[in-house]
Amino acid sequence: MLDIRLEGESVDIKPGTQLVLERFNPMFDFDTIQGAKVLDFNLPDTPANRRILGYAHLPQAGNPRRRWYCEKYLSTNLIERGFIKLREVNPEFNLYFTQNLGELFGDYQDVLLSEMLELGSEAAPAAPVADPDLTTAKYCLPSVLNPSFYGNVAVAGYDGIMNQYASGYMTNARVPMFFVRWVLARIGQLTGWTFRGDWWDSNVGQRLIFYNLHSLDQAATMTYCNHLPPISPRNLLKEIRKMFNLYLDFDVRRKVITMDFVDDVLRQPTLYNWTEKGDPRHTKLPDLHGRLELSFDIDQNDATMKPLPLELDKYTTPETAENEGGALIPVKCAFSTLLTDGGSGFAHTDQQGYSPLNKDSKPVATARFLIWNGMQNGAPRATASDGNMILNWSGANGLAKKYWRVYEGFRSRTFALKKMLYLSPADLASFSMRQKIHVRGVDYVIGDMKAGISDSNLIPCETTLWRW
Repeated sequence: MLDIRLEGESVDIKPGTQLVLERFNPMFDFDTIQGAKVLDFNLPDTPANRRILGYAHLPQAGNPRRRWYCEKYLSTNLIERGFIKLREVNPEFNLYFTQNLGELFGDYQDVLLSEMLELGSEAAPAAPVADPDLTTAKYCLPSVLNPSFYGNVAVAGYDGIMNQYASGYMTNARVPMFFVRWVLARIGQLTGWTFRGDWWDSNVGQRLIFYNLHSLDQAATMTYCNHLPPISPRNLLKEIRKMFNLYLDFDVRRKVITMDFVDDVLRQPTLYNWTEKGDPRHTKLPDLHGRLELSFDIDQNDATMKPLPLELDKYTTPETAENEGGALIPVKCAFSTLLTDGGSGFAHTDQQGYSPLNKDSKPVATARFLIWNGMQNGAPRATASDGNMILNWSGANGLAKKYWRVYEGFRSRTFALKKMLYLSPADLASFSMRQKIHVRGVDYVIGDMKAGISDSNLIPCETTLWRW
């Protein structure tokens, strides 16, 4: 029996009602955050439905609610949850279902971090802590080599190092750099979401910071958003996902975002043998891609980026007999990083910052990450590396080898099958798109699924299976 509940109450449905539920695997889409959805469906005009939907059919009732929390059960199995929205009443209630990931952070969804005053502020620190506690710190002040910070203006005491430290910070060119994890957690406080997962708990997740060029010169107050890039929370998640190849799971009821590594997800054992649930017929689709092209948006205002350093060049999967002729799968990350100066060991840039001491300067928009290294050799440091990995695509410790190797191998050898599966309500309720399935001697990753849901306990599912 199909049971649709809005805000915990079962609604009346017409006999023979059928829903089409679509699910998508996020590891195949680098540019959108897409949740499950149900194609438009109708609820009958009954007294119970009128009440539950707030008498939306009446002009006197005013504008109906924008959304209702919705759970769908089949034979007591919870098969999907999210939100429904009312499209029209004429005279039945025409609705559509979505996990609402397009409005993930509510009013803050498309607000740029650089304009988000709600993140907070505090008095500019008179004596900043040089080695803050990672469990509580909002920001750090790493020394960064930058001879051009003040442009053509000579500022007394400035020796070409932002956040210069010698038993304490110099008073000029103090630039706080905020921890990415703290900013995400603060956005979560404002919107009701929390974060978890292997990336969240990892060393790089805890130490990743936003590089910026906005100084505290002559400032009485440190406004947090001044030191953040012009990117929205939704797009920030997408860019972190691209850099570290993350699998993002969204629990819309509990409002929990899980950030795991795709390579670790793919390494998990196959749990489901659905050989007997599959139609023996299929359509095989060769994958016309098969090779990754991983690249950064480069900050063109930094003289050290001209010409483009080899370290920050793109990475392309080498062509082999297995992937020969395959087109490239482009993944371009809006964030890049800085070079490291071989002499001082500091991160190195060559670009003008923002300071009232230089009347010609103006706020600088930049999107770059560094990794907080802590105090080393008597100086606070943040570079592109944590010692085990580096924020470059190539190299033994680069992002491609550290976070993309398993996925890269999978895409090099895979192909797609269009196949019908016939699942039970329990199958659909227990299965996650992060899990692999086994059919007739072969393991697969499900790319997408379109399930036809009715009162029947046999659910026909159109699927795209990618050979593991």
